[in-house]
Amino acid sequence: MTADHQHLKIEDQHFRPERIDEALQQSARLAFHALLPRLQEWKSGVDPSFLHLPFRKDQVDIAKQWATHIRQRCVRTVVFGIGGSSLGGNMLIRALAPQQRNSVIFADNLDPETLNEQLQGAWEETFVLAVSKSGGTPETLSQFLATLPMREARLGKHLSDLTAVITENPNSAIGQIAQTLGCPIIEHPPVGGRFSVLSIVGLLPAAIAGVDIDALIQGASTMANRCLSSDLDTNPAFRMAAAQYQMNHTGRDQSIQMYYGDRLSNVTAWFAQLWAESLGKRNHSGARFGLTPIASRGVTDQHSQLQLYLDGPKNKQFTFLNDPSLANQGAEIPNRFANLEAVAPFAGRRWGTLFQAEFFGTRDTLINRGEPVRTFSLRSGDAVALGELIILLEMETVLTAAFFGIDPFDQPAVEESKILTRQFLKTRTNT
Repeated sequence: MTADHQHLKIEDQHFRPERIDEALQQSARLAFHALLPRLQEWKSGVDPSFLHLPFRKDQVDIAKQWATHIRQRCVRTVVFGIGGSSLGGNMLIRALAPQQRNSVIFADNLDPETLNEQLQGAWEETFVLAVSKSGGTPETLSQFLATLPMREARLGKHLSDLTAVITENPNSAIGQIAQTLGCPIIEHPPVGGRFSVLSIVGLLPAAIAGVDIDALIQGASTMANRCLSSDLDTNPAFRMAAAQYQMNHTGRDQSIQMYYGDRLSNVTAWFAQLWAESLGKRNHSGARFGLTPIASRGVTDQHSQLQLYLDGPKNKQFTFLNDPSLANQGAEIPNRFANLEAVAPFAGRRWGTLFQAEFFGTRDTLINRGEPVRTFSLRSGDAVALGELIILLEMETVLTAAFFGIDPFDQPAVEESKILTRQFLKTRTNT
């Protein structure tokens, strides 16, 4: 089915298993109808959930107020946060505000060389936003605390004017530090980090950078209503989750997300966490399950991965993210050497035209080979379309989890890594 709306264009008629299993299809329908009352409660806010965020005007208002406050005082903002505390906001800014109104830097790793490079600049003109839902994220705490002495030395009593913390737990470590320093604490809603992009966590950095967050939320709320439709033939989230359910039973458990438009690159990074942490776990019966997200850049990765996709194992499914507004952009290739066979096809055309031709050629080759393919098309800077896509992918994730008997909101297996990290630090000293 092709849905051609004013903003997000969805083409998923080729996104299906080789053979429809009616028993699995019926199982998915029953699971959706069983889940629907809870989904409606999520939307209304009876039970805290990502699905209520597009309808929470307070999150937009708070983000706008803080963004105005920050822009009046600073020329850049540094966000200390990792995973869901940074991926969503980074996606919004990369896709919707490349020419940022105010510079927003996401310090989302601990590589010391990268951090040293990112944090160069005048602290007197820098607002620091530390984001940790739990308030105990070691990476975020270490970034915040390591930069604190130099910031205190430069800012003195003004430190608290240029610092804020977002956390769900004001009594956590980061909450206590903020209170000691006199820094304001902004409430993190009771929503898991990887589902928090449409909350203050993602909206505030986006608003600082100049993203139209009203349009973003408009698109998200529109898609939320579509994904709650009981008409399952037109419900995009159900169609796609049901296809995931069927394809996984045929071994297609690698999810390739190929983007044509570099501004869409962070969509794949955000999606990778959403897909991997939500679905990579044991189901209610204890069986292992997971769909592996793999980012692929068009056209670059056509020359490194496409051969595998075409002639390798048939264990993949393909999502294309395309920016059609690029089609007529870029430098024009002169006709000077159009007599050469290798040059003739693109002589007189722009880079963007060739770029789009490569997209259609790659996608249609996969379709012709019988591979499951879907395409999301959204134009540069279209906040409504990105809001639609965010909710669609979140709902697809939750429904896929429901069909497989999985809790999409926990991540029990990663706790061991955190424990071993702490143990390692206890046995080592600085050298």
